[in-house]
Amino acid sequence: MKAFADLLDRLVLTPSRNGKLKLLTDYFRDTPDPDRGYGLAAIAGTLEVRNVKPAMLRELVLERMDEVLFRYSYDYVGDLAETISLVWDNERDIDRSALAQPRLGEVVTGMNALGRTEVRSFVRDLLDRLASAGSVAFMKLATGAMRIG
Repeated sequence: MKAFADLLDRLVLTPSRNGKLKLLTDYFRDTPDPDRGYGLAAIAGTLEVRNVKPAMLRELVLERMDEVLFRYSYDYVGDLAETISLVWDNERDIDRSALAQPRLGEVVTGMNALGRTEVRSFVRDLLDRLASAGSVAFMKLATGAMRIG
């Protein structure tokens, strides 16, 4: 997930077309299967992540913060994925950089294998575990709102 998150972060910040093409080329050259395929499908907008709906994501974040504050934050940021990743408050005081970060393929297959009731805790635990860039990438992946320029 870290390589994919880094790619998305760098694509957003790279203004030139040739720079973006180089980033994509490097990612697809250096990333093993099946992460490479999932990354391509996500960028192309054809990756389906079942059982993760925006309403469920809102419910998860509202378990941890005031609804009015969330609405103001969402209104200011304008993107659900970015808003949730910015306001997500980890209840556990952990060093996320020390945790093993899951691979993109593990996240996608894990979410698609779980039922609606199980995916809720999977998403909560994953957001607690991911580093900042990883949570933004995950939220964009889960909501289908890639918008990477």
